[in-house]
Amino acid sequence: MLNPEFRRNLWREFPGHRLLAMPVMLGLIFLTASLADSNRMGDILFRVTTVLFVFMVWFWGARNANSAVSDEMRDQTWDQQRLSALEPWTMTWGKLFGATSYNWYGGLICLAVATPAGLIAQGASALVSLVTLAASGILIQAAVLTLALHIGRRQTSGESRQSSIGWLAIVLIFTLFSNLAGKGATQTFTWWNLELGRDIFLLLSSLFFAGVAVFAAWRVMSNALQVRTRPWAWPLFSLLVGIYLTGLGDQSGQARLTTLPLYALGVTLLMTYAALFSEPSGPLELRRLIRRQNSGDWRGWLEYLPLWPTTLAAAFVYALVATMLTDLPPQAIMNAKSLLSSFAPLALALMLLRDCCLMLFFACAPRPGRPTWTTLLALGALDFLLPFSAKAAGMAQLAWLIFPLGSEGNLWAAVMLMTVQAGVALGLVWWRWRRLMGEEV
Repeated sequence: MLNPEFRRNLWREFPGHRLLAMPVMLGLIFLTASLADSNRMGDILFRVTTVLFVFMVWFWGARNANSAVSDEMRDQTWDQQRLSALEPWTMTWGKLFGATSYNWYGGLICLAVATPAGLIAQGASALVSLVTLAASGILIQAAVLTLALHIGRRQTSGESRQSSIGWLAIVLIFTLFSNLAGKGATQTFTWWNLELGRDIFLLLSSLFFAGVAVFAAWRVMSNALQVRTRPWAWPLFSLLVGIYLTGLGDQSGQARLTTLPLYALGVTLLMTYAALFSEPSGPLELRRLIRRQNSGDWRGWLEYLPLWPTTLAAAFVYALVATMLTDLPPQAIMNAKSLLSSFAPLALALMLLRDCCLMLFFACAPRPGRPTWTTLLALGALDFLLPFSAKAAGMAQLAWLIFPLGSEGNLWAAVMLMTVQAGVALGLVWWRWRRLMGEEV
């Protein structure tokens, strides 16, 4: 309660009329649900309270968590808060639970009513479901706050376009847990040969990812407050998600260890693209890194290193490990099922390197404009439009030369072609950088 950011949000969220309006409105809804439950078994009341909790904490709470940063940027008061004496953790939980305090006020009322109703209707399993809902609410709010802080680094103080991406996180998390929860009450999950009930698995998953999301919010807040951190958490998270997804696979024993680097590689690819297109990676960042490298300040070099190079390096590690563990022969024919098998992982890692270099090439232009959209357009033409046009024109070999993944061909040749493309992209970045620095080409 001594947190000034938390207290400021409490004063804003709890004027007198709102303090009374929430329990009165919820009480009327609960009374109506109780009267509609003719069997008096609590089932309707339990369902109503959980739906209300999801609306207030998941959706409305996520909107307020995003507004905790976007409103500050819009009102041009965010820079003043960044210069305050508050520590990153103090600012993090002050915004995370302060901006959503009214949502949790209503949510806790719903939980207080849902607990006895759930015990009557479903027994002890209702308690597990309620804790899962609460942990998922923290997960969603912390994830949206993290995205708002991270993407806000690329925007001016008057912009707040990050809200749409925050809602994307809500949809993804809601879809994931809805699919897992909808597979039957008696179904068990096998995770790394460990048999877990559906409810327990969802509870443990939500608690784990909620903790990760809160930790991520603290890390991004530290960077926003100019408290630099070294980028070890981002590649570690990719490995943890890879382990999590591998445990859900159908394989068992040694087969799971063989597919672990493939899952980790897939997660790392997605995370690298997400960081590449969401954080600043222009001449200013490159000059900052080169300055610290020339002065021998390797700690500062790591602290100012963007996130995407860390998972880019991890992608090559996973690709090499996956290549060494594969059982397919080097001359295997590539198709959709073997895209992440044999030597294809190396080609995917090289494609990621090529795309990162293209982003740097456009970001370091004399007039970069919107390098993210320019890069996306270039990748769309290089990976989809040109190969499709070449195939439509009957030039399948040319299409394979442009995009050697997912087509019939020698896997070693695919690796060599992606190596050439990555080398060309690296050369373009080097040429653009020398031009930018005013050196002779």
